[in-house]
Amino acid sequence: MSDSLNKIKFQVETQRVLEILSNEIYDSSYALMRENIQNAYDAILMRKSLDEGVVGKIEIEISSTTIKIRDNGIGMSEDVLRENFWKAGSSGKRGNELAEKAGVIGTFGIGAMANFGVCERLEVITRPVDSESVYKTIAVRENLSISEDCIELEKVDDDTIPVGTTLIAYLDNQSQITHEGAIDYLSQYIKYLPIEVNINGINCSQKDYKKEFLTTKETSTLLEFNSNIQEPGISCVLSGVLTRNNIIRLNINNIIWQNNSLSGEIVLEQGKGHIMGLRNYFGMAPVPISQIYNFGGIVNLSILQPTAGREALSRESISFVTSLIVHIEKAVSEEISNTEQVDKNPYFLNYIVKRNRYDLANNININLKPEDINVPLKQIEELKKQKQLRYYSGNDSSIIQLHANENTNLLVLSQSNPRRRIQQNYLSKLKVEPVNDNVQVSKIYERMELEMSESAIIFKLISILNEDYFLNNCNVQFADITHNIPLLVQKKGDTVLIFLSRNTQSVQQLKQTYSNAYEIFNSFLKDFIRNHIYSKIAPFVPSSTRQGADALQKILSKNKELYKYEYNEQGEIESLLSDYLKGDISLPEALKKSKTITKTHTQRFSRNQVGTIETELPNIIHDAPAKQPEQNSSSNGNGEMIIALPPILRLDSETTKKLITTTEQRHELNMFRMFLGLSDQIYKKDKDFFLEPHTTKVIWGGHKVVFIFSHVTSRLTLYYDIELKDKLKDETIGGGAIATTTIVTGNRIFVPVPEHLESSFYIEKGKKEFFVRYDLIIES
Repeated sequence: MSDSLNKIKFQVETQRVLEILSNEIYDSSYALMRENIQNAYDAILMRKSLDEGVVGKIEIEISSTTIKIRDNGIGMSEDVLRENFWKAGSSGKRGNELAEKAGVIGTFGIGAMANFGVCERLEVITRPVDSESVYKTIAVRENLSISEDCIELEKVDDDTIPVGTTLIAYLDNQSQITHEGAIDYLSQYIKYLPIEVNINGINCSQKDYKKEFLTTKETSTLLEFNSNIQEPGISCVLSGVLTRNNIIRLNINNIIWQNNSLSGEIVLEQGKGHIMGLRNYFGMAPVPISQIYNFGGIVNLSILQPTAGREALSRESISFVTSLIVHIEKAVSEEISNTEQVDKNPYFLNYIVKRNRYDLANNININLKPEDINVPLKQIEELKKQKQLRYYSGNDSSIIQLHANENTNLLVLSQSNPRRRIQQNYLSKLKVEPVNDNVQVSKIYERMELEMSESAIIFKLISILNEDYFLNNCNVQFADITHNIPLLVQKKGDTVLIFLSRNTQSVQQLKQTYSNAYEIFNSFLKDFIRNHIYSKIAPFVPSSTRQGADALQKILSKNKELYKYEYNEQGEIESLLSDYLKGDISLPEALKKSKTITKTHTQRFSRNQVGTIETELPNIIHDAPAKQPEQNSSSNGNGEMIIALPPILRLDSETTKKLITTTEQRHELNMFRMFLGLSDQIYKKDKDFFLEPHTTKVIWGGHKVVFIFSHVTSRLTLYYDIELKDKLKDETIGGGAIATTTIVTGNRIFVPVPEHLESSFYIEKGKKEFFVRYDLIIES
């Protein structure tokens, strides 16, 4: 061996070790009291194993400077003091036959060290059983050392000192221990101890947890049951009661685990909060387990082990209790399933679903119509024999009334889980068929049941649908419709059936108009179709199809000659629109190229040709905004949806005005405040185009404002190009799709002017004049 080889002495910072053993392991400064009481209790258990007649007692005195704990347990010999009590990590209880027989609590051997988290001096006076000697030991925190003898030990003969141990802890200046705080902290650990534990003269123990959890106080017992649980590796005896207010109380004992009989028992009660783990009645820690029945109570078993700081039970202990609770819940569920009371126990319902035990659901109720009574599921087999039986999963009263009658029983599922899932699973296994939950017509009113106003509504609606929408084969009827649906449209063969609920607000308005203001009745009906019916019938309107567009083209061609274009000229116009909408060309470029439109004329109007909507078309302001249908929509290329809508028809009204305004933004006019009359020429030649559903886009820049109207089929596009004499006020460039709000009167077509452009068309005095070019583009 080399002469240069040296050795380094292993050293430990004593004060830091004490800090770790006390402050950083234990959860409270009161932990020293808990550990010392546990040691005192263990000493009493060991002495009682030698002499059952001993009445154990622990006395605790707390002052502002000291804590004194005295017990009449087995006491400590000099060897125990040296090798266990004052030796951290060494427990004289592990492997000690007497300790194991007594069922002691402590096994870690670090309890004495916990004292130095709050005290600066510790004295222990102890007299072991069957000994005349008394041992006094003193330890001072600042003198403690691992490498040196630092604890004073004195052996004396004093007959006045009884068998047992007295520990006196002198608190340091930082400790904040009070009488009230000690009782509050220690209660969870000592309140069920079978011996007397006094804190400053107050007995804080000897409470009976069976009285706390098992005594039926407020209600009488509905069911008592006993069960022998026999599962692989574990068995026990379970005794329980079910009270009339649906509380389950249990006592479990004779527990055998892996062929070893465990001392202790379990008491549980629903709704009692957490489950506390005890070992030989000494509190350990709550047992955090997953369970269904929300049991609270006590698990007092010798198998439970805490972690070193006692802030929790060991994983093995928690796993054992969890497994046992699973078996207990199974046994309880099977026992109580035969009572009617379980229908009102939400924990039982949860158990059925979570454990897939639908076989236990016989006494769960379901509502039976038309009697409107609750019946247990076990009666369903008998109900099937009496008359037709079906079930309904919704809550629409009209559906229930439709299917629950003298010929059919209807079972109505609960709207909340877990009851609903239980009912549905049970019915499925019994092959009970569901009723149709789709919207249905439950009653059609015959002609003799209708009022005069309702007959008029039907007649007029059919007439307008025939004339304005080319819907030549339709039928309108008043009906009761399920799900509170105001309107239902169905197609049967070639006929479009329209069912109206007679009690809706819009129908009531129509009836009142018929009775009180017949002169505007027809206008109201047209708006009713536009706002409420059109979105439903759009797929069946001829103009919604390619064939409809062909028909429209023929109508437009009948009494006039369409402007003809060479193929390459049409291609340029269509390409212009397509390129702009796709973003391939800028607005100035589009406006410049748009000058290839051939027909040009001048449009003029003066101040006396500007009017208000309220004056010119008063019957237009009365109804809700047009509902935007989901059908017949397309994209403008920027992700914005453009909706094709029919116009607002006022063909029975005429006006001399070329610009109409309203001071208010109205929903029925899609919030537009200004409407520009198109030229007389376009009204004469192409009015029929605007009678069809169409989309509307507006683009503007410089001197230009361009309206683009596209037929619902996208096969016809009308291009209306306005060239102003003056530039737009702020010289901005913009545009996009707007909500179609075209108004067609008996002599004019009005289109909405976006708010941004209102100032360019409104005149205070004099005249407004601009050039107009327009044409109709037809897809070949």
